[in-house]
Amino acid sequence: MESRQHSEQAAAAWIARRDSETWSDADAAALEQWLAESASHRVAYYRLNAAWQETGRLQALVGNTAVTPAPIASVPSVAAPPQRPQLADRQLRWRSLAAAIVLTVGASVVAFKALQLPQGTHVTVVGGMQHVPMNDGSRLTLNTNSQVEVAYSEAERRVEIKHGEAFFEVAKDSKRPFVVVAGDKRVIAVGTAFSVRREGDEMRLVVSEGTVRMETAAKNVPPPGPLKAGSIVRARRDDMLVQTEAPADIERTLSWRAGVLTFRDTPLANAVDEFNRYNTRKLVIEDERVGALQIGGIFRATQPEAFANLLSEGFPIQVAVEEERIVLRAN
Repeated sequence: MESRQHSEQAAAAWIARRDSETWSDADAAALEQWLAESASHRVAYYRLNAAWQETGRLQALVGNTAVTPAPIASVPSVAAPPQRPQLADRQLRWRSLAAAIVLTVGASVVAFKALQLPQGTHVTVVGGMQHVPMNDGSRLTLNTNSQVEVAYSEAERRVEIKHGEAFFEVAKDSKRPFVVVAGDKRVIAVGTAFSVRREGDEMRLVVSEGTVRMETAAKNVPPPGPLKAGSIVRARRDDMLVQTEAPADIERTLSWRAGVLTFRDTPLANAVDEFNRYNTRKLVIEDERVGALQIGGIFRATQPEAFANLLSEGFPIQVAVEEERIVLRAN
């Protein structure tokens, strides 16, 4: 099985090539083929593509020194036209940024030491996302409109989710468990990857890698057993539902890390609720028949107008764009 590190290195190389001057139709076809080969390829690509949006900061960290990633066997060689002299600086910059993105994968990245400030409060605005490297090698990705409190001690690594959603990539440390608190629920991990979403008394846990343990203060809700990759837990104060999903479904649920929302046979009312988490201009459904329509596809989370326009083209839906909302009516 291909290692996670190799998948992420290959994904970084694809992203750097994609945004270069030499990108071609043949490259695009080869990328699509690589993405189709495995779920690990797609997860690595979507995650690093989100990190690509921070290339300005990454370049500042690595300076102007070009570091060319080692050749990756899984990236096919595509003949490129002769490089024009005026593109030399641009190619140098992309190579630097590709190397910087590859470096973010490791747990011992020297360049990030100055940014590793895990203690305290981290907040994102509506539509925002934040990547927080931790000083133990773990990484935290905050989704839209979220707030967490981070507190590390000698006994444990603790993150409390006040509201919103976060994805955790936990570095192994058997002496200090990684604990995520969401209301009266606790998720305990040693080395794994998972997301936790909290909305009031409701919590959703999605395990994408490894195994975690979950505890609850509710006396009438027994804690589930070990939760392995593919597990999704939806919990309220008085009840809990544990399901197992296929890797593709887990990937779809976590697609927000790449700035997109992915739906498959989803009621439009549910899709609208998701979009409204990421935007101040809200989508509003004024007809139950419209809300019951089922949709599928991949959409930019922060582009509700484009989403509404696509709906009007494919369904009998009339769109009215107002100052603070976008109204969807039956046509």
